[in-house]
Amino acid sequence: MAPSDVEIIVLRQLASCLRIPIAILGPRANVVFFNEPAESIFGYRFEELGGLEAEEWSAVLAPSDEDGAPLKDEQRPVLVAVESRVPSHRRIFIQGPDRLRREIELTAVPLIARADPNDPDGDVGERFLGALVLFWGRERHSDPRAGETEAGRPVELVLTQRLASHLATPIFVVDADGRLAYANASAQAFLGGGEDGSGRISRRQLYEAFRPRDAEGNPIAPDEHPLVVARLRNEPIHARSRIRGRDGVEIEIAVTAIPLIGQSDRQLGALGIFWEIGKS
Repeated sequence: MAPSDVEIIVLRQLASCLRIPIAILGPRANVVFFNEPAESIFGYRFEELGGLEAEEWSAVLAPSDEDGAPLKDEQRPVLVAVESRVPSHRRIFIQGPDRLRREIELTAVPLIARADPNDPDGDVGERFLGALVLFWGRERHSDPRAGETEAGRPVELVLTQRLASHLATPIFVVDADGRLAYANASAQAFLGGGEDGSGRISRRQLYEAFRPRDAEGNPIAPDEHPLVVARLRNEPIHARSRIRGRDGVEIEIAVTAIPLIGQSDRQLGALGIFWEIGKS
């Protein structure tokens, strides 16, 4: 029943609004949905296929390295995300339906739902739903302006916040101007904030709370933070850094920052996914 989980339903709605080619995978690395921009990659409309098993969609894309050698399982971001449940990114080559070989970047992020806080017996713990896969061509989007919406807030950001609220992974969302729009409950745990994650932390407070440093111990400037870079460049960024948690303990983290690009190349902001690697 995984495709009908509320998290997957919301993610399908969000993917349908975005210009980025996106595929949603189930726990077996099977494709349960891909959006319209991803049709050129798969060579079909999703409605024509109704989903693909892992072996089927791997055969469709035929992923390989720059020398044309098929990727081993440990080199395939999708399998790393599903089996190891950590985000993975790699530049690969695929062979599309037109038989042309293309260079793309693929980002795969595991989807882990939060435990149900209303379950008194704790029977419903964290659930592994599958993975979110984003495909990036070599071209970049160039329109830095966010589109206007009648409600004053893009529906894509509303859906992103709703999705993040269901996930156990720490997630921060910034809007098109770089303001912190939302931090889910797991992200709030880093900072000791409230559960709703809205209107409580400014971008400056976020930076000062984390005090991020690189591997050599040098401070990371605010304009070099992955969320800022992803928003301005309109491409995914993957980085490791060290931050200081609310308990004062320094934590090594990995960050996957993904720009949110709506239809007509509207720049909506960025989504930051944080992963704790270890503590010093």
